[in-house]
Amino acid sequence: MTARANTRAVRSFMGKNKPKEKLNILTFATHERYEENLCKTGHNFYSFNHGKTWNSTYAPVPDNYFIINELPSWVDIDLVLSHTSCERLQVAHDILSETRGGANQITVPIIRHCHILPNTESENQQENYKSIDVFCNSFISKYNMLAWGYQEKEANVINHGIDTDFWKPDETIKRDNVLLSVVNDWPNRDWCCGFNLWRHTVNLGTEKQLPVRVFGDSPGLSIAAKDKYELRKAYQSSSVFYNTSLYSPIPTVLMEAMACGCAIVSTNNCMIPEVIEHGYNGLLSNDPEELTSYCELLLNKPEFARRLGNNARLTIQEKYNLNTFIDNWNSLFYKTIGEFKC
Repeated sequence: MTARANTRAVRSFMGKNKPKEKLNILTFATHERYEENLCKTGHNFYSFNHGKTWNSTYAPVPDNYFIINELPSWVDIDLVLSHTSCERLQVAHDILSETRGGANQITVPIIRHCHILPNTESENQQENYKSIDVFCNSFISKYNMLAWGYQEKEANVINHGIDTDFWKPDETIKRDNVLLSVVNDWPNRDWCCGFNLWRHTVNLGTEKQLPVRVFGDSPGLSIAAKDKYELRKAYQSSSVFYNTSLYSPIPTVLMEAMACGCAIVSTNNCMIPEVIEHGYNGLLSNDPEELTSYCELLLNKPEFARRLGNNARLTIQEKYNLNTFIDNWNSLFYKTIGEFKC
């Protein structure tokens, strides 16, 4: 169960003109489509089967992503990447330290990459987060970083990268005049995903109900797309993507919908206004009546919706493309290894 990591990568990357070697990265399954993109950095990811099982409905397991129950004895781990700040960090210590469960310092750096926002009801959460010892902190946005109480000199920011070669419009598919939303367990996650806001603003169950389409594992409401191809077709065949998230840095599905050319109507909070410019690539509001009016406007003005959708895709291509995402992650990986001292 335990393995002794070495500093192979540290020695290897010290030469300025040497090619970058492929890394062996210990990780844990957390966000399938995000990690699918992360695998395009070209490294080997050894995902310890703890806390969550990879769901192939969201994304297939990449060829360089190995799900393991114990670390192979022939693998030298170069660093640890955790997408959460929970007991997985201790599990990583246990796997790589000489005595399982001991306090031995491991000989590779840990990168903690945070996707979520702190719980506003927990007074000590930020302090507890900072008390967990990792070598490098990284966040998905500047907004996210500041919310956790970090400054730019203390942490790194790597924005999402969307594969615009996959998530793209298909002009052969007719767009239905509907409001598409994609949320898992939506009614039970009303506090962060705005189910009641959505229900109210689309006039659900009334004579004035707007045309809606919902994907996601929400029993009694909707079912999840069977795979990412079906989800892409849902984006491609919907005129408007409607997002009602209340407390999330930014939903990945919102950015995928943008890449597929959907016009966007969204709540205006967290990181969203960094990505959506009102009137250019989407329409933003936190007022329920305004949200309803924006949905109706785009349903009734298809040319305006198309213009917003085209600009939404352009935004993703220019600012949140996969190549920049990959370059930023590789820079962080090699920089972390180069700066780490056992």
